[in-house]
Amino acid sequence: MLKRHRLAILLFTAIFIAEFGLGYYLSSIVGYIHSDAISRVANAFYVLYSRDPHLGAIGFVWNPLPSFVELVILTLYPLFPALASQGLAAVLQSALFAGLSVVMLYSAGRRFGLSAAISIPFALLYSLNPFIFLFGANGLSDSLYVYFLMMTVVQFSLWLKDRGTNSLIMASFALAFAFWTRYEAVPFGVSLALGVVIALLFMRHSAQDRLRPLREKLYKVEATWILLLLPAVFSGMLWIFFNYLIMGNPLYFLNSEYSNVAQSEALKNDAAFQQIFQSPLLALWFVIRKTLWFSIPLLAMLLLRLFSRRLLQWDTAILLLLFAAVPALQYALLLRESSFGWFRYFMYVFPVTVAWIPYELSRFRKGARQRIAFSIIAAAMIGTAVLLTYAMTEPSIAPDENNFLKDQSQNEHYIAQSRERRIAAHMDEHYSNATILTDSYSAYNILISSKYPKKYLITSDYLFKQALNDPPGNEIDFILIPKPLPDIPKSAVNALYPDMFEGGVYWATLEHDFEGQWRLYKVKKWRPVPE
Repeated sequence: MLKRHRLAILLFTAIFIAEFGLGYYLSSIVGYIHSDAISRVANAFYVLYSRDPHLGAIGFVWNPLPSFVELVILTLYPLFPALASQGLAAVLQSALFAGLSVVMLYSAGRRFGLSAAISIPFALLYSLNPFIFLFGANGLSDSLYVYFLMMTVVQFSLWLKDRGTNSLIMASFALAFAFWTRYEAVPFGVSLALGVVIALLFMRHSAQDRLRPLREKLYKVEATWILLLLPAVFSGMLWIFFNYLIMGNPLYFLNSEYSNVAQSEALKNDAAFQQIFQSPLLALWFVIRKTLWFSIPLLAMLLLRLFSRRLLQWDTAILLLLFAAVPALQYALLLRESSFGWFRYFMYVFPVTVAWIPYELSRFRKGARQRIAFSIIAAAMIGTAVLLTYAMTEPSIAPDENNFLKDQSQNEHYIAQSRERRIAAHMDEHYSNATILTDSYSAYNILISSKYPKKYLITSDYLFKQALNDPPGNEIDFILIPKPLPDIPKSAVNALYPDMFEGGVYWATLEHDFEGQWRLYKVKKWRPVPE
């Protein structure tokens, strides 16, 4: 047992250090971090260091758990400003959960009775997949979500094997934490619920199971649903309640001006997406094509089941249900014209499949058969690594991931981030004592790069709406606004004053232009005449 713990600590340490090393290189030396990762850091940053620090500043659009984890790390911000300005809090978060994931997979193998000679290579084949490895270093929420997603599958499959209540409870809380990380947990929970129905109707652990009447089986389904789904359902209701209580709209996360629905408006100007949106068959082919990149391990398991005459067993249906949850969600979103269909949105089928593998291998008798089965699955995982490595090198397939590999002088996101850091430095040098109104939706990189973040009056501050409606009457010295772009939701300032960036307003004068992308307006010290 002691040796097993030492191996787990060694695996965690090795993966964590390697992931953080790559993440540090990308964010601090190259100087690029994904905008979604840095915005999560910003949400945590506002809770502690904004003009009006409060927990509600964490935001009510994206699930808050990643920012909660980063909030803890950001308590060290006064000592290490790079935790915010370079996004290292996000890197630490993703590296931490990448390390925990490799330990969980190794431990899952051992709990299912697999030898260390199988469990260690299995865990490393997943964690060292270049595509997965990148997500342990890039600071995005995916590493955290995948950890809880795989924990849900591992614990659920343990329940399938031994019907232990503890495993079901662990799966229920893992699913709840997955929801607090990403909304994709909702369709996955639906798949789990259907999987429970299949398991309890067809699973045969004893002769008594065969003799149970249907009504009794359905009672067991109901009880199992309560145990498995209650924490996740309660979490969803709590999130809706918080949106209602604080934002005044229970579905603010779903339909606000900052939500995914609002951002997806840009797709209406994309001819290729419009063609997909108008054709259910094209949308289905789009989803299948993206999903196939991650599907080799699933195909290998189905092949093993075919040869071992287990393909038509009830647990095959459960595996396929869990696998299909995210592609089904993306298909539904495409039909609703609400998904960008990024390559990484389809990646979750891969960790779901991998988390099922210990259960699958445990179905083979120990010895030569189990080793052969693992060899086939290992070959499938290596093939997936090769395939996904190629995908990352092709911007037409995986543009987000390719941004980390290509020359940063050609990366528009890197160029924008570099510009915004220069803006933050300029504002610190010349306007450190001013009160500057800006929308944190657009200016988050500027805010976390500033040495004086409290000089900014931002979206989460209590007086933001009041000051936005009457800047001269609320002691605002300057307004900082981005250039409005046609395919991106407008900041609150641009939405209220649509002509301000180009033509200005009568109660403010242009103070400084930042490369034609941002402008600083000086507010005149008198109240505007009501129109």
